[in-house]
Amino acid sequence: MSRIPDDPENPRPRPKRPAGGSRPPSGGDGGSTFRPNPTYSAGGGGGAGGGAARSKGPADRPTKSRSGSPGVGFREVLAPEAKWYERILFGKVSSGQLAQFCRQFAAYLSAGVAYDKTLTSLSQQFARSALGPVVGRMKQAIKAGSTLEEAMAREPAAFNTMFLSMIRVAEARGGVPETLRMMGDYYESRQRMIRQARSAMIYPTIVLTMAIAVGLLIAIFLLPMFADMLKELGRRGGGLPLPSRALMAFSDFVRTPYGLIMIGMVLVGGPFLLLRYYRTPGGKATLDPLIMRFPVFGQLLRKLDISRFARTLSALLDAGVGVGESMDLTAGVMTLTPMRHVLEAAKDDVMHGKELSKALVPSGLFPADVLAVLESGEETGQTPEVLAHLADDYDEQVEVMVKSLGHLVQPLVTVFVGAIVLFIILAVFLPYIQMITGLSGG
Repeated sequence: MSRIPDDPENPRPRPKRPAGGSRPPSGGDGGSTFRPNPTYSAGGGGGAGGGAARSKGPADRPTKSRSGSPGVGFREVLAPEAKWYERILFGKVSSGQLAQFCRQFAAYLSAGVAYDKTLTSLSQQFARSALGPVVGRMKQAIKAGSTLEEAMAREPAAFNTMFLSMIRVAEARGGVPETLRMMGDYYESRQRMIRQARSAMIYPTIVLTMAIAVGLLIAIFLLPMFADMLKELGRRGGGLPLPSRALMAFSDFVRTPYGLIMIGMVLVGGPFLLLRYYRTPGGKATLDPLIMRFPVFGQLLRKLDISRFARTLSALLDAGVGVGESMDLTAGVMTLTPMRHVLEAAKDDVMHGKELSKALVPSGLFPADVLAVLESGEETGQTPEVLAHLADDYDEQVEVMVKSLGHLVQPLVTVFVGAIVLFIILAVFLPYIQMITGLSGG
């Protein structure tokens, strides 16, 4: 365990976690189990398991509460802000970087390395990534007198509210390394799912793009060669069939000065505008129920949200966060709007004494196996452990679905391309068939 930076001669042992994985009881209001850390509220420092050291002298400024009034529990620390060019040079902080950061951070603290040396080493390790400047600013903030949670709170692009709540409770309880390892597992699982989904969609995306490109090339270069012939056949045969007229109209439109521009705007701008609309609260609330009804993708996204629900709630409860705050934070990380609304509504029932497994039944969005496992955990008093096993089970189900997704999408893309080719063939040959039929009848 690391020593207090201000007083290297006086090591402060980290409090032991209660045996059996038990957590400190949360308040009756379901709030956080956080209590002001005596190591910095009294002006002292903290080791790896407690709060960061409070600096002496000029850095020892009056404390402020989160509401801005004087009090204990939050210090206004002047540390460098994120630079505008960091996003351009390094991009966003990924789940893989956070998983590696949490594991390395936990290893250093478990070995007794102080925050200052730990963050110095980590800033060098992540120097060429988006996390490097973040760790450097955390180091300066902690040296200026803030706690680890306060230093992380200044980096909202890297650490979300769930992460901050778990670190806040871990500092109060003296279990920062264990919480960091838990968050490392969480981010590693999320990164694995993202990687599998991307790899499964590479081949279908390439095939679909090639199909659209071939269709445009046929419409631009091949169809004009048949246009005059089809028109002549139409005059002789008393008119063209509907597929031929549609194909010729599309070919004429593509050859206009603004035809290709309009098609490009539809193919590129359409998905972009739809994505922008989906990112708005109203658009997400409108489209999420429709997405959940898709035969395959809806079920996959639903399983992902259930896994995220179980993993997040398990981690928060196991870290000692209160039930009410845990449900709020879990609802905040849910992707699908209906799932989030169900958790928000269930929180009120839980805070009035109802079991979570019973509160989720009326929604119909959580399968029977999830409710049964959750009820078992509530009866045995092992809800975090049961939810962790449930998250592992759904992660495996999602992994199998993602691996099968590519094999499922390939036939759909093949059918789509075949339909386009069939339409072109019918549009070209139907006039001949119509003319031959007319001559035979004459």
